[in-house]
Amino acid sequence: MPSLEKEYLQYVSEQIFLGNVRPELQYGTFIGRFNPNNYSLKSTEIAQGLTQMQGKDYASGINQHIKEVIEKIYRGFRDELAQDGITEQQLGLGNQKGNPGRKTSDIKSPWQITYEWLWDIKYSRWLQDYIWENWKQRAQTNVEWIQFCDRSAEYASKGMKIPQALPKEIIPINTPLSLKINLDNPGSYLLLFNRGLDAQGNTTKYLVIPSQAFAPSYQLMEKSTLIPLQNAMCEDIQFDSVGKEEYIGIVIDKALNLPWLNPNPENPVLEWQGKHLEQVWEQLHAQDNWRVFYRDFNVMSVNL
Repeated sequence: MPSLEKEYLQYVSEQIFLGNVRPELQYGTFIGRFNPNNYSLKSTEIAQGLTQMQGKDYASGINQHIKEVIEKIYRGFRDELAQDGITEQQLGLGNQKGNPGRKTSDIKSPWQITYEWLWDIKYSRWLQDYIWENWKQRAQTNVEWIQFCDRSAEYASKGMKIPQALPKEIIPINTPLSLKINLDNPGSYLLLFNRGLDAQGNTTKYLVIPSQAFAPSYQLMEKSTLIPLQNAMCEDIQFDSVGKEEYIGIVIDKALNLPWLNPNPENPVLEWQGKHLEQVWEQLHAQDNWRVFYRDFNVMSVNL
């Protein structure tokens, strides 16, 4: 099982098995039944394997153990499950009687519904937060690698006047801006991910570099680079709501082999998801030489 999947199962287990001592049979059942490698196995087969490995009797009560695990998952993630339309009845809980390990030919069993929610929906949410925070902790934050600049009309039209840097950590609302990247790594490649949170709690997630909107090429050619590039679709960068904007920059020696890194005029800027970060994560760990940078800014109504 890949390391990220192991980390995820550990995270879920910590959310559902509270306290210092976790029930061994329930924990073993959770790891066995909800392991992606075991999806095609019958619950009885998993129980037999667990019994052989651990010397404990899983077989006689496997269906009850699965139901108890599902109940713990439901209690631990009740609000999220409800938002995603998963009901207590679908999971075979409440006053409804049923076997969590069996299903009719056209109805999924409670454990399958739970499994698919865990891996098809929740996993992507967890991935994006886990990888983002991991990169953030690893990042260099003491380097002035990124800053916003006032994009004057003269600069935008003629490309002659050098824009003035704005106050650190502040982005003015509804103002045409340039983004200045200060990384002395000509020939290397930069991935620039953005995550924004406005005052109403709405989240945006964009891949700024590379993108057709701001920077079709992600190879660094100079010590300093102004975004948007001249061949980008956008002439400036603007923010239309007060909030917080975070940036993670990843510098690599070689371009990554990921199709969604190719700029697409029909999709000028990619709204990244957990699966995109996962693919970058996997390719980065196959490379020895890469660096990550982090910076956040407050978007405010200010008079410049």
